[in-house]
Amino acid sequence: MSRNYTEIAKAISEPIGLTKHLVAVKFFDDLSKVPEGLPRPESKIYYCGAVGKVMSEGKTLLLLAEDHGCDRGAYMLGVKEPPETVVNGEMYAKSHMVETPRAGKRLIDQAPKIPVGKTAAILLTPLEEATFDPDVVLVSANPHQSLVILNATNYKNGLEIPLRFQILTSFCAYATVLPFKYGKPEATIPQEQARMRSQFTNEEMLIGIPGEMLEEVAEVLSGLCCVPKPAV
Repeated sequence: MSRNYTEIAKAISEPIGLTKHLVAVKFFDDLSKVPEGLPRPESKIYYCGAVGKVMSEGKTLLLLAEDHGCDRGAYMLGVKEPPETVVNGEMYAKSHMVETPRAGKRLIDQAPKIPVGKTAAILLTPLEEATFDPDVVLVSANPHQSLVILNATNYKNGLEIPLRFQILTSFCAYATVLPFKYGKPEATIPQEQARMRSQFTNEEMLIGIPGEMLEEVAEVLSGLCCVPKPAV
């Protein structure tokens, strides 16, 4: 690792007044590759809750398969096979997210996923403390801050940013897996339960930045037209 992630975190956060820690996400496909001594949750935790905890408290968390409290999130992240109740769509119809189980099944079928068994562990750490190159960086941002970050990702090429949205799996599938698999940024709006577990307010959006885009975002962000300039 040759990048200075303390400086990168500062270059992204300070010009637009981000208040929460940026979270570096690292996937491990083999437990033997995981550094020893990393703190794990005291009890099972949802992935969205773990991300929110790191954002708010600035503490590192390592998630192994047995630490995941959400079968749906663990499935999206490639940790383990889901129970039938997660994938058949019935629970989403019963809770009035969608009209029918068939529509509910589409919520799961269409979401970006890592193949089951490919993820042995997930490391979450504040970006400024990262000693590894992150696969994805997650950011809590209001709509204007989100605009600036997304602008920074296409500043050099001007290409359209095709965002995907679904009412479920915002933290796991859309903000994490999608940038990891496809190398594209994502901005999403977490639904109510995810907001509650992650301690997000109604004003917060969630941004996922592919790790390979970080330096470019940090380099150009402060000079963008929509970033307030300091008084002289």
